[in-house]
Amino acid sequence: MLIKREPPSAAELSQRLAVRLARDGQRAVPETIPPPTPETSARRDRSLRHCHRFVEPKTRHPKPHDSGAYVPEMAARIENDRNLTDGARRCARKLMEYVYRKNREGREAEVTVTWLMKALGKSRRTVQRYLRQLEREGYIAVDVLHARTRMCAGLVVALLTPLFPRHRREKWPCKLMKSDVPFVSHNNKTRHKTVRISRDLWALRCADAIWRAWQKTLPPLPPFPGAV
Repeated sequence: MLIKREPPSAAELSQRLAVRLARDGQRAVPETIPPPTPETSARRDRSLRHCHRFVEPKTRHPKPHDSGAYVPEMAARIENDRNLTDGARRCARKLMEYVYRKNREGREAEVTVTWLMKALGKSRRTVQRYLRQLEREGYIAVDVLHARTRMCAGLVVALLTPLFPRHRREKWPCKLMKSDVPFVSHNNKTRHKTVRISRDLWALRCADAIWRAWQKTLPPLPPFPGAV
């Protein structure tokens, strides 16, 4: 059974209000604001801190030094790739700048994640995520420099064809002046003792110790049937 309900009319509402005022009287409006309590003060401070951010301006960093370095010509494909984040695009520009200055002919250079952290102002995990995105989409190729101390001495980042515009896919313009300084300093002789391996092989080497430890926890295999 459906009950048909209609809103009260204006006359009925005014009558109800008059009866309520005659019974309860008119509420007194306080003329003064009550003193703040610790709860209201904490709520007010929290509101000012989160809602009115213009009260506390954000700290500004000093302007970067004008070193004269620049990012060479890049393909617009990386700007249109929606599979990349803005941080990965910025990381690609920084890699282009670094490789253009260090190894223009080979289009690859040795770099460390620590250097990229300082250059981009990001954490180690964030920089590693940027590199994985660029490698997954085919913009760079990453190899690991393996040292004799069984540690990672750095990365070798190679720039691939999708990063370059068509008129620069063959080669970059030559330097106006070639320095007589050797490519690798003789003061750092440990750099000559590194071995370049692929990142997948390096991941297997890192997981080898865990695999051996896990194998020791397995029970021994049962004897082969029919063996004496």
